[in-house]
Amino acid sequence: MPYLRSKILRFSIITRLSIIALQLFFNAICPDHVADAFKSPQNPEEKISNFDRLISFLLTGLTHWDSEYYLHIAKYGYTYENTLAFFPLYPMTIRASAIVLKKILFFLNYQSVITISAVAINFFCFIKSSLILYDLTSVLTNKKMAYRSAILFCISPASIFFTAAYTESMFSYLTFHSMLAAVKNDRFASIPIGLSSLLRSNGLINVGFPLFTSLRDLIHRFSVLKAKSFTKLSKLIAGLKISISCLSQMFSTILLSIAPFLLLQTYYYVLFCAESANSTFILPHVKKFGDDNGLVMPGGEIPSWCYDKIPSAYSYIQKKYWNVGFLNYYDLKQIPNFILAFPIIFMMSKCIFGYFRENWGEIVSLRVFRLDFEREKSKEKNYPVLMFPFIVHGLFLTVFCIFFVHIQVSTRLLGSASPLLYWYSSILMSEGERNDWNDKDEGKIYHKVFFKSKRWTTVEKFVIGYFLGYTVLGTFMYSNFLPWT
Repeated sequence: MPYLRSKILRFSIITRLSIIALQLFFNAICPDHVADAFKSPQNPEEKISNFDRLISFLLTGLTHWDSEYYLHIAKYGYTYENTLAFFPLYPMTIRASAIVLKKILFFLNYQSVITISAVAINFFCFIKSSLILYDLTSVLTNKKMAYRSAILFCISPASIFFTAAYTESMFSYLTFHSMLAAVKNDRFASIPIGLSSLLRSNGLINVGFPLFTSLRDLIHRFSVLKAKSFTKLSKLIAGLKISISCLSQMFSTILLSIAPFLLLQTYYYVLFCAESANSTFILPHVKKFGDDNGLVMPGGEIPSWCYDKIPSAYSYIQKKYWNVGFLNYYDLKQIPNFILAFPIIFMMSKCIFGYFRENWGEIVSLRVFRLDFEREKSKEKNYPVLMFPFIVHGLFLTVFCIFFVHIQVSTRLLGSASPLLYWYSSILMSEGERNDWNDKDEGKIYHKVFFKSKRWTTVEKFVIGYFLGYTVLGTFMYSNFLPWT
């Protein structure tokens, strides 16, 4: 393994182990807050050994808030309507790995094995995400920025959610993988995109990356064709072939990317709306919990979303259970949450505006669609023109966070879905030393990420303070069932 990638690998492992140790410490010294949140019912017939109590003590700080939903789905499936807001790839992966792990850890009960599987999957996915982010940034810029970005990713403000039983690590892995595949014009980029849409709904917008690459390829091929001395008829026939080839590739990319999401919505409809819902088996203690708490279950009253012209459970459930909608979160009592989200919204906005300011000429002239990849990569810019699709993607997500979602979620949503936070932070921390790293000297530069010859500037102190501060504070809040981002 190349030197810098091995350093990132080790640092990502160290940070994950540190988060696990930190949540254990915080969970041990402070009792959990009694939160008004969903808690999955426990099987009263399941035996609890001392080994199970040990696993609970070690890892329970990683299983709060939305983790309860994912672990519930992994154990019991989609038994309640409100669980439909949480997509199946992560919990189903937990279940599959737990089946294998149970044969090895036979002395643990199912709950313990499920918990270990959830944490282990995120541990692995996070390490892969940090390495892929390095590879992606290397392709677009240089090894200096790539290395620093990957290191900053390892201490992301959303660190606790990359370690807890959430989808952030797996989503980052698939998202960065799809971005890298699109940049390299890999025809199979739609596979990780389709899988990411089975983790979170915003995985669907990742289809923009391969579509952008295909469009740029189409324009490039037409410009090459125009320069050739063919007859008009030959150019027309060649142009038709190029158009059909590129458009068919774009259509197949869209189809393969959105098909898993559409199939999932169909499954939801069959589970809750079709007549076969009456035959769905639900364990007695799970059904009793649903009855006691007034939860909608398959086989009961048919939910109203089933009667929509295009029945989609996701948006309906987000609105019904979490009041998600345009400006729905704008309330005076939510000011603390807006303050929590302000740093990442501010940094994303600064990155986006910085890109537009530096590359406005290329954008208005549409040169972003006619780039010589290697020539543009070699240019020394804070914001390479090649970042264009990532800037558009980040702009969409930032606007969406500001106006539609629970604003405090912005930290983990943007931190796991876009590399812009880490690129911008890397640029801020590289002031005055942009040209002092050479790809041939990578063995000498690993220590320069945080230990530099010059004193830290105020901006650099802010970046490190924000990343490490949210990492520590977030771990404390989340592990004790206190509200966080």
